[in-house]
Amino acid sequence: MILKELNDYSDNVVNEVHHLEQICQEHDNLKGSIFVDTTMNFNQEMNSIFLMYDGDQLISMLTMFVPTAHEAEITALTLPTQRRKGYFKELLSKAVEELIKYEITEVLFVVESHAISGKQVSTHLGAQYDFTEYSLRLDPRKYVPLAKNRLEGFKPSEKDLKKMIDTSMRIFEDSYEDTQGIIVNILQSKMRDQYLGLLNDEIIGMGSSSHDGDEASIFGFGIIPEFRGKGYGYELLHMIVEQLRQSGIREIVIEVDSNNKQAFNLYQKFGFQIETAFEYYRNKASEL
Repeated sequence: MILKELNDYSDNVVNEVHHLEQICQEHDNLKGSIFVDTTMNFNQEMNSIFLMYDGDQLISMLTMFVPTAHEAEITALTLPTQRRKGYFKELLSKAVEELIKYEITEVLFVVESHAISGKQVSTHLGAQYDFTEYSLRLDPRKYVPLAKNRLEGFKPSEKDLKKMIDTSMRIFEDSYEDTQGIIVNILQSKMRDQYLGLLNDEIIGMGSSSHDGDEASIFGFGIIPEFRGKGYGYELLHMIVEQLRQSGIREIVIEVDSNNKQAFNLYQKFGFQIETAFEYYRNKASEL
């Protein structure tokens, strides 16, 4: 067996991961996809991809999404014929070594809601259920463009960094360091776009999109507190979706925390429908 640790995906590894993913999806009736992009990790040097090979065949993998210096989201897959042989445990051990090296204290195991084995492994490791996140896909039959939008769209550049950080901190209440790292990564990525919503030349909301082929995922979406409840979120979402559609994107997804009832209702009203639910199980890296 060969174990590889990487900080980025090559085209060949992406193909191997998608092949493993397809086998697991068919066997376990899964719908979620592995996030094959490390550019949002707060530190580009850390290893976040751990692969187990039997000869030339990828049989097990573990990947970490680490957008801040505080916690890592872990997703793993193993070929059905290679399970219960300790491969996940070995990969997790290497991943925990990397987390401790970079002083990342919190771990979130990401498991599709109906993946029984994944939940059993998470709880066996001592992780506690934290929340559920829904992945919703836009139904084009329910999407109706707005005749009039009170907001103006604005695609920012790095010269607007301070304004974006201030706006994001007001919306999401994250730290300055985490916010700056996330936004800089978005601006520097060829696969992502940042959008701002202006009302009378004032930034009142923002959102981002990540592109993978003909599909885009909207994330980091929100309105500053004093402008909430007035329909601006609905208009900002329309503005982003219209820009995506004009660029040729037809498949659009968005994710929402189960605790965010207001956003969940907005997305459903807009025409997004639940496609997959992911459960998050939390633990301390030092306890794994």
